[in-house]
Amino acid sequence: MQMSMQHDLPAEVQAIYTRAMRTLQDAGVPYLVAGALAVYHYTGLWRNTKDLDLFLRPEDRDPALVALANAGFRVEILASHWLAKAVDGDVVVDVISGFGNWLQPVDDSWFDAAEPLRIFGLDTSVLAITDLIWAKSYVAGRERFDGADIAHLIRRAHDRIDWQHLLDRYADHWELLSVYIHYYRFVYPEARSLVPTWVVEYLIARLQDDLRTPARPEVSFRGPLLDRFSYLVDIHHWGESDPREHVARRRDLPPEEVVEQRAADQALVEQDRVHGKRFRDT
Repeated sequence: MQMSMQHDLPAEVQAIYTRAMRTLQDAGVPYLVAGALAVYHYTGLWRNTKDLDLFLRPEDRDPALVALANAGFRVEILASHWLAKAVDGDVVVDVISGFGNWLQPVDDSWFDAAEPLRIFGLDTSVLAITDLIWAKSYVAGRERFDGADIAHLIRRAHDRIDWQHLLDRYADHWELLSVYIHYYRFVYPEARSLVPTWVVEYLIARLQDDLRTPARPEVSFRGPLLDRFSYLVDIHHWGESDPREHVARRRDLPPEEVVEQRAADQALVEQDRVHGKRFRDT
Protein backbone atom coordinates (compact mmCIF):
# COMPACT_ATOMS: atom_id res chain seq x y z
CA MET A 1 0.00 0.00 0.00
CA GLN A 2 1.37 3.41 -0.97
CA MET A 3 0.56 6.70 0.72
CA SER A 4 -0.16 9.55 -1.69
CA MET A 5 1.58 12.72 -0.56
CA GLN A 6 2.80 15.74 -2.46
CA HIS A 7 6.22 17.20 -1.82
CA ASP A 8 6.63 20.93 -1.26
CA LEU A 9 10.26 21.29 -2.28
CA PRO A 10 10.88 24.90 -3.33
CA ALA A 11 11.17 25.40 -7.08
CA GLU A 12 14.71 26.78 -6.80
CA VAL A 13 15.84 23.66 -4.91
CA GLN A 14 14.15 21.40 -7.46
CA ALA A 15 15.99 23.26 -10.21
CA ILE A 16 19.36 22.70 -8.55
CA TYR A 17 18.64 19.01 -7.93
CA THR A 18 17.56 18.60 -11.55
CA ARG A 19 20.64 20.44 -12.82
CA ALA A 20 22.91 18.19 -10.78
CA MET A 21 21.29 15.00 -12.04
CA ARG A 22 21.12 16.18 -15.64
CA THR A 23 24.77 17.23 -15.46
CA LEU A 24 25.80 13.72 -14.47
CA GLN A 25 23.62 12.19 -17.15
CA ASP A 26 25.09 14.45 -19.81
CA ALA A 27 28.58 13.51 -18.60
CA GLY A 28 27.76 9.80 -18.81
CA VAL A 29 28.21 9.25 -15.06
CA PRO A 30 25.80 6.61 -13.69
CA TYR A 31 24.19 7.43 -10.34
CA LEU A 32 21.29 6.36 -8.12
CA VAL A 33 18.95 8.61 -6.17
CA ALA A 34 18.91 7.74 -2.45
CA GLY A 35 18.14 9.49 0.84
CA ALA A 36 14.92 11.40 1.45
CA LEU A 37 13.84 11.25 -2.19
CA ALA A 38 14.18 7.47 -2.21
CA VAL A 39 12.12 7.18 0.98
CA TYR A 40 9.52 9.45 -0.63
CA HIS A 41 9.48 7.27 -3.74
CA TYR A 42 8.74 4.10 -1.78
CA THR A 43 6.51 5.42 1.00
CA GLY A 44 4.99 8.71 -0.14
CA LEU A 45 6.32 10.25 3.08
CA TRP A 46 7.92 13.61 2.43
CA ARG A 47 10.28 15.58 4.62
CA ASN A 48 11.88 18.82 3.58
CA THR A 49 15.52 18.42 2.71
CA LYS A 50 18.23 20.56 1.19
CA ASP A 51 20.42 17.54 0.60
CA LEU A 52 20.20 15.35 -2.48
CA ASP A 53 21.88 11.97 -1.97
CA LEU A 54 23.35 10.44 -5.12
CA PHE A 55 25.09 7.04 -4.98
CA LEU A 56 27.77 6.20 -7.52
CA ARG A 57 30.72 3.87 -7.92
CA PRO A 58 34.05 5.01 -6.42
CA GLU A 59 35.65 5.15 -9.87
CA ASP A 60 32.92 7.55 -11.01
CA ARG A 61 33.37 10.02 -8.16
CA ASP A 62 36.08 12.18 -9.72
CA PRO A 63 34.40 12.42 -13.16
CA ALA A 64 31.19 13.36 -11.35
CA LEU A 65 32.89 16.12 -9.38
CA VAL A 66 34.58 17.51 -12.49
CA ALA A 67 31.24 17.63 -14.31
CA LEU A 68 29.48 19.26 -11.36
CA ALA A 69 32.26 21.82 -10.93
CA ASN A 70 32.02 22.71 -14.61
CA ALA A 71 28.27 23.18 -14.09
CA GLY A 72 28.88 25.79 -11.41
CA PHE A 73 28.81 23.73 -8.22
CA ARG A 74 31.44 24.13 -5.52
CA VAL A 75 32.81 20.62 -4.96
CA GLU A 76 34.73 19.11 -2.08
CA ILE A 77 35.87 15.64 -1.03
CA LEU A 78 35.07 15.25 2.67
CA ALA A 79 36.08 11.61 3.17
CA SER A 80 37.97 9.81 0.43
CA HIS A 81 36.41 6.41 1.17
CA TRP A 82 32.81 7.52 0.80
CA LEU A 83 31.69 11.17 0.71
CA ALA A 84 32.03 14.26 -1.44
CA LYS A 85 29.74 17.27 -1.80
CA ALA A 86 28.63 19.61 -4.53
CA VAL A 87 27.15 22.86 -3.24
CA ASP A 88 25.09 25.62 -4.82
CA GLY A 89 24.13 28.27 -2.28
CA ASP A 90 22.43 26.49 0.61
CA VAL A 91 21.64 23.39 -1.45
CA VAL A 92 23.92 20.38 -1.06
CA VAL A 93 24.33 17.35 -3.30
CA ASP A 94 25.96 14.49 -1.42
CA VAL A 95 28.07 12.39 -3.78
CA ILE A 96 28.25 9.02 -2.02
CA SER A 97 30.51 6.19 -3.14
CA GLY A 98 30.53 4.06 0.02
CA PHE A 99 29.67 4.26 3.70
CA GLY A 100 31.08 6.21 6.60
CA ASN A 101 31.81 3.00 8.50
CA TRP A 102 34.08 1.76 5.66
CA LEU A 103 31.90 -1.33 5.32
CA GLN A 104 31.31 -1.45 1.59
CA PRO A 105 31.72 0.59 -1.58
CA VAL A 106 28.87 1.18 -3.99
CA ASP A 107 29.28 -1.47 -6.69
CA ASP A 108 27.54 -2.88 -9.76
CA SER A 109 25.04 -4.85 -7.67
CA TRP A 110 23.44 -1.61 -6.49
CA PHE A 111 22.83 -0.58 -10.08
CA ASP A 112 21.63 -4.03 -11.13
CA ALA A 113 18.84 -3.90 -8.54
CA ALA A 114 17.87 -0.22 -9.03
CA GLU A 115 14.38 0.88 -10.07
CA PRO A 116 13.44 3.49 -12.68
CA LEU A 117 12.35 6.84 -11.28
CA ARG A 118 10.83 9.91 -12.83
CA ILE A 119 11.19 12.96 -10.62
CA PHE A 120 11.11 16.69 -11.34
CA GLY A 121 10.45 15.78 -14.98
CA LEU A 122 13.68 13.79 -15.23
CA ASP A 123 13.97 10.06 -15.93
CA THR A 124 16.56 8.50 -13.66
CA SER A 125 17.06 5.56 -11.26
CA VAL A 126 16.50 5.09 -7.54
CA LEU A 127 18.23 2.80 -5.06
CA ALA A 128 16.35 -0.49 -4.63
CA ILE A 129 14.33 -0.59 -1.42
CA THR A 130 16.26 -3.67 -0.32
CA ASP A 131 19.58 -1.83 -0.53
CA LEU A 132 18.05 1.31 0.98
CA ILE A 133 17.01 -0.65 4.07
CA TRP A 134 20.46 -2.22 4.37
CA ALA A 135 22.20 1.15 4.09
CA LYS A 136 19.92 2.82 6.62
CA SER A 137 20.27 0.04 9.17
CA TYR A 138 23.86 1.08 9.90
CA VAL A 139 22.73 4.63 10.69
CA ALA A 140 22.04 3.98 14.36
CA GLY A 141 23.73 6.75 16.32
CA ARG A 142 22.55 9.03 19.08
CA GLU A 143 22.59 12.01 16.73
CA ARG A 144 20.74 10.14 13.97
CA PHE A 145 18.80 6.88 13.88
CA ASP A 146 17.06 5.71 10.71
CA GLY A 147 14.95 3.00 12.33
CA ALA A 148 11.71 4.88 11.67
CA ASP A 149 12.58 5.07 7.96
CA ILE A 150 13.10 1.31 7.90
CA ALA A 151 9.80 0.67 9.67
CA HIS A 152 7.99 2.95 7.22
CA LEU A 153 9.65 1.30 4.23
CA ILE A 154 8.54 -2.16 5.37
CA ARG A 155 5.03 -0.96 6.25
CA ARG A 156 4.40 0.85 2.96
CA ALA A 157 6.45 -1.11 0.45
CA HIS A 158 6.94 -4.60 1.88
CA ASP A 159 5.88 -6.18 -1.41
CA ARG A 160 8.82 -4.53 -3.19
CA ILE A 161 11.47 -5.91 -0.85
CA ASP A 162 13.60 -8.77 -2.13
CA TRP A 163 13.78 -10.57 1.19
CA GLN A 164 16.27 -13.21 0.07
CA HIS A 165 18.56 -10.52 -1.29
CA LEU A 166 18.21 -8.66 2.00
CA LEU A 167 19.29 -11.75 3.95
CA ASP A 168 22.20 -12.24 1.57
CA ARG A 169 23.19 -8.58 1.89
CA TYR A 170 23.45 -8.82 5.68
CA ALA A 171 25.32 -12.14 5.60
CA ASP A 172 27.21 -12.44 8.92
CA HIS A 173 25.44 -9.32 10.19
CA TRP A 174 22.09 -11.15 10.20
CA GLU A 175 21.58 -10.20 13.85
CA LEU A 176 21.30 -6.55 12.84
CA LEU A 177 18.50 -7.39 10.41
CA SER A 178 16.83 -9.36 13.19
CA VAL A 179 16.96 -6.26 15.40
CA TYR A 180 15.12 -4.18 12.82
CA ILE A 181 12.56 -6.92 12.13
CA HIS A 182 11.72 -7.01 15.84
CA TYR A 183 11.71 -3.22 15.91
CA TYR A 184 9.19 -3.20 13.06
CA ARG A 185 7.02 -5.84 14.77
CA PHE A 186 6.94 -3.72 17.92
CA VAL A 187 6.02 -0.55 16.02
CA TYR A 188 3.32 -2.23 13.89
CA PRO A 189 1.97 -5.20 15.90
CA GLU A 190 -1.12 -5.53 13.69
CA ALA A 191 0.99 -5.56 10.52
CA ARG A 192 3.58 -8.13 11.60
CA SER A 193 2.53 -10.45 8.79
CA LEU A 194 3.97 -8.05 6.21
CA VAL A 195 7.35 -9.55 7.03
CA PRO A 196 7.23 -13.05 5.52
CA THR A 197 7.04 -15.82 8.09
CA TRP A 198 9.92 -17.67 6.46
CA VAL A 199 12.21 -14.67 7.00
CA VAL A 200 11.44 -14.56 10.73
CA GLU A 201 11.81 -18.34 10.99
CA TYR A 202 15.16 -18.20 9.22
CA LEU A 203 16.48 -15.57 11.62
CA ILE A 204 15.20 -17.53 14.63
CA ALA A 205 16.89 -20.66 13.30
CA ARG A 206 20.16 -18.76 12.87
CA LEU A 207 19.92 -17.61 16.48
CA GLN A 208 19.17 -21.11 17.73
CA ASP A 209 22.10 -22.53 15.78
CA ASP A 210 24.38 -19.83 17.17
CA LEU A 211 23.24 -20.56 20.73
CA ARG A 212 24.03 -24.25 20.28
CA THR A 213 27.26 -23.78 18.34
CA PRO A 214 28.46 -20.19 18.64
CA ALA A 215 30.12 -18.95 15.48
CA ARG A 216 33.50 -17.29 15.85
CA PRO A 217 32.96 -13.63 14.89
CA GLU A 218 35.26 -11.98 12.40
CA VAL A 219 35.75 -9.14 14.90
CA SER A 220 35.09 -9.03 18.65
CA PHE A 221 33.37 -5.62 18.63
CA ARG A 222 31.13 -3.91 16.06
CA GLY A 223 29.79 -0.81 17.80
CA PRO A 224 31.48 1.84 15.59
CA LEU A 225 29.89 0.27 12.50
CA LEU A 226 26.63 1.72 13.85
CA ASP A 227 27.65 4.83 15.79
CA ARG A 228 30.99 6.59 15.44
CA PHE A 229 30.66 8.53 18.70
CA SER A 230 28.98 6.45 21.41
CA TYR A 231 31.50 3.61 21.36
CA LEU A 232 34.66 5.70 21.58
CA VAL A 233 34.83 4.87 25.28
CA ASP A 234 35.00 1.16 24.42
CA ILE A 235 38.07 1.76 22.29
CA HIS A 236 39.84 4.34 24.44
CA HIS A 237 39.20 2.84 27.88
CA TRP A 238 37.86 -0.69 27.59
CA GLY A 239 40.43 -2.12 25.22
CA GLU A 240 38.20 -2.85 22.24
CA SER A 241 39.61 -2.72 18.72
CA ASP A 242 37.96 -0.49 16.15
CA PRO A 243 36.28 -2.82 13.62
CA ARG A 244 36.53 -0.14 10.95
CA GLU A 245 40.30 -0.62 10.86
CA HIS A 246 39.74 -4.30 10.11
CA VAL A 247 37.25 -3.43 7.37
CA ALA A 248 39.61 -0.87 5.87
CA ARG A 249 42.47 -3.38 5.71
CA ARG A 250 40.19 -5.97 4.13
CA ARG A 251 39.29 -3.44 1.43
CA ASP A 252 42.94 -2.40 0.94
CA LEU A 253 42.20 1.05 2.31
CA PRO A 254 44.58 2.81 4.72
CA PRO A 255 43.52 2.13 8.33
CA GLU A 256 45.25 5.38 9.25
CA GLU A 257 42.19 7.16 7.89
CA VAL A 258 40.07 5.37 10.49
CA VAL A 259 42.46 6.48 13.22
CA GLU A 260 42.30 10.08 11.99
CA GLN A 261 38.49 9.99 11.86
CA ARG A 262 38.32 8.55 15.35
CA ALA A 263 40.58 11.29 16.73
CA ALA A 264 38.46 13.97 15.06
CA ASP A 265 35.29 12.43 16.46
CA GLN A 266 36.78 12.28 19.95
CA ALA A 267 37.62 15.98 19.71
CA LEU A 268 34.01 16.77 18.79
CA VAL A 269 32.76 14.82 21.80
CA GLU A 270 35.15 16.58 24.16
CA GLN A 271 34.04 19.95 22.78
CA ASP A 272 30.36 19.04 23.24
CA ARG A 273 29.80 19.60 19.52
CA VAL A 274 27.88 16.37 18.93
CA HIS A 275 24.10 16.54 19.17
CA GLY A 276 22.65 14.20 21.78
CA LYS A 277 23.86 12.94 25.14
CA ARG A 278 27.20 11.17 24.99
CA PHE A 279 29.50 9.09 27.08
CA ARG A 280 32.60 11.23 27.51
CA ASP A 281 36.01 9.76 28.21
CA THR A 282 37.18 10.61 31.70
